[in-house]
Amino acid sequence: MTESKISTLQLNGKGGLANEGEEPAWLWHHVKYTDRKASKWIANHPGLSELAQLTLLNQETRPRAHLNDHEVLLSLRGINFNEAAQPEDMISVRLWMGPDVVITSASHGSQSIRNIRAKLEQKTGPGNGEELILMLIEQLAELTDDFVDKLDERLDDIEDQLESIDLSQFNPMMSQIRRQTASIRRYLLPQKEAIDKLYRTKNKAFSEQFYDQMYVQTDQFMKLIENLDLMRERCMMLQEQYMAIISHQQNSRLYILAIVSAVFLPLTFLSGLFGMNVAGLPGTEDPQAFNWVIAFSVGLTVVLLIWFKKSRWF
Repeated sequence: MTESKISTLQLNGKGGLANEGEEPAWLWHHVKYTDRKASKWIANHPGLSELAQLTLLNQETRPRAHLNDHEVLLSLRGINFNEAAQPEDMISVRLWMGPDVVITSASHGSQSIRNIRAKLEQKTGPGNGEELILMLIEQLAELTDDFVDKLDERLDDIEDQLESIDLSQFNPMMSQIRRQTASIRRYLLPQKEAIDKLYRTKNKAFSEQFYDQMYVQTDQFMKLIENLDLMRERCMMLQEQYMAIISHQQNSRLYILAIVSAVFLPLTFLSGLFGMNVAGLPGTEDPQAFNWVIAFSVGLTVVLLIWFKKSRWF
């Protein structure tokens, strides 16, 4: 499927592509709406309502669903797996379904669309419009779930190495994870509501099996949102725990410095006292005076250390 042009796949209704000369059961058109030829094709396509044209060509859309007796219109979001792209910059995939025709549009290559096309080539793809909608939603959910699982594994690794990670590494990693979870959740919540609306709004174009599967997908997206909320809480807890570790390390260092200062404070006083150039200092004429001062200083240090130990300073 060439992403930059209009591509048309003929579905045989049995999960594969129709052979040459075979009457297709459904037509699936996929376009890159930023392409000038594709946008003109959408604008002139018969059967598309004004709302459908605006949705398929709109630069920015939030996930939503619109259904009536003539058409089904969906705007969904999927993880961006394109090269040199940020995964949290989720790709907008739009879908319109009419009688025997499905049109999808996206601004970039969508991994979900590519997966569905691969399934059609393997003859395990959708046979009609409702199966295509269901498979697209399933692919979006699975790919998002895989990405969220990888984020969760990264959090587990950070948690295991929390005491050995440097601050210059910890902050960028946590900022990236929090940004990704927030960006993905921003679209998953309305997407869950759109799928829930698709489930609750009964349409004659869909079978009972379709609605049973929609209920499962609604629950799947609800679980994804709950997992993202849990990850956000874990990120906050890890940051608090990391700051507590740093604070404890700083307090330990300050504590050692305080003990060293307490030991050397009286010694500094003695050295300052005996270092004064005034007459009358004791021991100035005694050749053993220096040894007595050293012995007194060592004894005072030992006494102070014993007192600190008994006072449980260390």
